Amino acid sequence: MLLPSSHRLAWLLAAVLCTGCASTRFENTPLSTAEPNPERRSIDVSDAQRPLVLIAISGGGSRAAALGWTILRELRDQTISTGGGAPHSLADDVGVVSSVSGGSVIAAHFALAGKEGLEDFRQNFLVPDNMEIIAADFLNPFAILGRSFAGESRTDAIRDMFDRELFHGKTFAAVNQPGKPYLILNATEMSTGEVFAFTPGRFDDICASLDDQKLSVGVAASSAVPIAVAPIALTNFSGPGCPAKPASSWPEKEVRKTYSPFINLEAFKRARYAVDLRRSNDTAGPSDPPDFAQRRRIPYVYLLDGGMADNLAVHGLMEVLSAPDGPHLIANPLPGTTMTPGSLLAAINGGALRTVVVIVINARAEPANDLALQATRPGIIPMISAVTSQPIDSATTSIASQMSVLMAQFNAASGGATGDPKFTGLRVYPVMIDFDQLPVATPEQRALREKVKNVPTSWKITAGNLEAIQQAGTVLLQRHPCYERLLLDLSAPASFVDANWARTGCRFPSD
Repeated sequence: MLLPSSHRLAWLLAAVLCTGCASTRFENTPLSTAEPNPERRSIDVSDAQRPLVLIAISGGGSRAAALGWTILRELRDQTISTGGGAPHSLADDVGVVSSVSGGSVIAAHFALAGKEGLEDFRQNFLVPDNMEIIAADFLNPFAILGRSFAGESRTDAIRDMFDRELFHGKTFAAVNQPGKPYLILNATEMSTGEVFAFTPGRFDDICASLDDQKLSVGVAASSAVPIAVAPIALTNFSGPGCPAKPASSWPEKEVRKTYSPFINLEAFKRARYAVDLRRSNDTAGPSDPPDFAQRRRIPYVYLLDGGMADNLAVHGLMEVLSAPDGPHLIANPLPGTTMTPGSLLAAINGGALRTVVVIVINARAEPANDLALQATRPGIIPMISAVTSQPIDSATTSIASQMSVLMAQFNAASGGATGDPKFTGLRVYPVMIDFDQLPVATPEQRALREKVKNVPTSWKITAGNLEAIQQAGTVLLQRHPCYERLLLDLSAPASFVDANWARTGCRFPSD
């Protein structure tokens, strides 16, 4: 029963006062064994011609979740066959899914439920009014008081909504299983601005158990919009009391090399962050470098929307593809090779991977903006919007450019430019999905592009907007020349493939 307005006001005031004295809720638990976080997933490269599909899904609330869902449905419905094997769905070849913010909702659900769960995702998340569900929690005085005394915030209401509608208490142990894609949920660590990914390696750095971490916490951290909600809080359990030493020694070695920041600054910064997390609770020893005392101490990790550091989520794909310390996901090496299980980079260098597909799904909106038409200074609300969105767009553009360079380098190597026969035949198909790629030749096409670019960033999407996103996503994937070229090269059945368009718009050095 709804309380009278005066009583509701008193309840809300009491709740607000209680939030000032409540303790912070920390979401993670320490590793309890002498072993690092296990990695149970693997990628089978016994058929070198079978494509490996890597997907990145951007932020954008339910708009991003809907676009990612649409692309995954298209992959599910596309049949291919390689090496004389039985026909299978292209969605079965998705080996890595990296995401931020709204994209993390569909990414985590796909990793958990696979292609078979895509229709459930529509019914359980895209159709309901999630904002109404969240608002009911926000305005419930009993819930507000309960969260206040538990050290929770509005972010936790969103976390609980994800849990009720999609994940039902499942932890990362449910996705870290054979046959599942490697899931990378990306958040932004507040104190350093670094990308913090919910992966076994990163949780090794903070000596915490990823298997025991709820999926809903990872999704909530990845989508915690700054200012609007509070950050997700984790404890860094690293240090002398950690029973398990992180598996990789690469970061420690990298930061000690004098020339590391000059040879590869990004790799050096990545290594330095790992060392900062691992040794945040340590005291300096005689073998430590002179600047160890100046390390960043991070005993507590506060996480906000991953889009602040990389709104395309390609940072995770770049590490998987090019980092020497990338996750060891390779199983069943190509017959006749001596390659041992290792990273994707090792598989590419060893010639065991010949067809790599990188799909980057950018659900970037472009709502109407008349700020530049006004003769008066913008107020506080437009300024908050600008300072949170513009840096995100800038960081996204920079990282997207790095990804493009990486793809170009792989494809240059595939043409034999290195002189190494292992690279002959390697093809990397870059497929960028963006609303700006929609055709505008007819009034109907222009109307569709205008509509999808104005879908609000929210946890609610109307039936009409969802239909428009579905239509746009299908067009964007099916008309992308590199996607068409992939299907053409695989001799896959697809009536929409135009051979001339594909070969002209997606060329390789070997052509």
